[in-house]
Amino acid sequence: MRAPGAPRPATIMAVLRAVTSLVAPPLCALCGEPCDLPDMLCRTCDRGVSALHATRTVLPAGLEVISAAPYEGIARRLVTKLKFSARLALADVAADRMVRAWGATRHGFLVPVPAAPARARGRGYDHAYALARVVQDRTLASVQLDLARDDGPRQVGRPRQERIVDPPRIRRINPEVGPPPDDVWLVDDVVTTGATLEACAAVLREAGAERVRALTFARADPLGPAARAA
Repeated sequence: MRAPGAPRPATIMAVLRAVTSLVAPPLCALCGEPCDLPDMLCRTCDRGVSALHATRTVLPAGLEVISAAPYEGIARRLVTKLKFSARLALADVAADRMVRAWGATRHGFLVPVPAAPARARGRGYDHAYALARVVQDRTLASVQLDLARDDGPRQVGRPRQERIVDPPRIRRINPEVGPPPDDVWLVDDVVTTGATLEACAAVLREAGAERVRALTFARADPLGPAARAA
């Protein structure tokens, strides 16, 4: 029992964090430079993230995709840190931009795009699920785990045509249960060719989902900057 007049544990922890920050300032989760307590990003990175602009894309198969940012510059660095350096704190940053692009009053079902089992085991977490959970916490939507993915070739680094011709093998976790009702949103970190998103959408539609769209943090230009400038 806490003695009358004794400081609360939360107050003690706040004081300890403040004192510690004077000796070893907290570091930006994105660039590693010192930042202010309790900020997650330094001011430079925060300004860069705040300047990101959303995009809307319709993939060749007709899937609508809302993305919080182009996959370049600071957005690309954020995805790399989140995905390959286990900076899970950046899921909050990415999801915040996704909610801004999508709308905080949105309803619907968020279905994380599944990672290949071997990659998920290697990382120790599922980044798409982490993004979906944070988006759920900041909107009126709910997460539903509905899809699984078989191990296969990594999409990262594969030529565009190979990704399209040989998309990931997606299946439903429990085929006996119906898919989420109308207004299903696939959630992932990046869309490039859209092969993975379209494979997921096809499985959900085949199971009876009437409307499937996608929400991602970033949208990569599959043609690359050189082709854009041509």
